[in-house]
Amino acid sequence: MYLRHFGLREYPFSLTPDTAFYYAYPGHQEAINVLSIALLSDQGFVKVTGEVGTGKTMLCRKFLNLFDQNAISLWLPNPQLNARALRQAGAEELGVDPASFDDHKVLKQMNKRLIEYHTQYRRVIWVFD
Repeated sequence: MYLRHFGLREYPFSLTPDTAFYYAYPGHQEAINVLSIALLSDQGFVKVTGEVGTGKTMLCRKFLNLFDQNAISLWLPNPQLNARALRQAGAEELGVDPASFDDHKVLKQMNKRLIEYHTQYRRVIWVFD
């Protein structure tokens, strides 16, 4: 319906945001600038909040696309997990098999992997959406 009626080449709506359709609203651009400065100055944690539908997921995806070549991007779309499940998800994202270790060893292997990335001058960006 949309394609023919509006003369579009592709469908305008999807379940996941497409960064090809990103529009840099001033507030979104400011958030990306803050995230970039925090990342480049090794600030640690940054929290982006907003109402449902305000573009947080699109913003996070756009931000991760800025650093694809220079960073390791980890995406966790379900932060409603308990602490153990978050560790396991993080381990999997870092390429550590959480099933083969107890919790302490999983953290140890994750830390080892993060140190490896650091020695390669690669940043790790972990987004909880």
